[in-house]
Amino acid sequence: MKLIGKVLAILLLVSVAGCGKDDKPVKTAETVLLNKQLETLEQAKQVEQGVQDAADQQRQKIEQGTQ
Repeated sequence: MKLIGKVLAILLLVSVAGCGKDDKPVKTAETVLLNKQLETLEQAKQVEQGVQDAADQQRQKIEQGTQ
């Protein structure tokens, strides 16, 4: 009977100790990969905008040359 009491006390102590920990978000590989993909997407958007601006300028020069 004393053995059961000790085992229950240990289980109770372990379960209470486990609940008291301060859980902080852990950077997983998925989080790091997602952030990298988002950064790459943002860079691609910036490049696309630069290409679009250059195309608009070229179109304006062509239109001015034909007038």
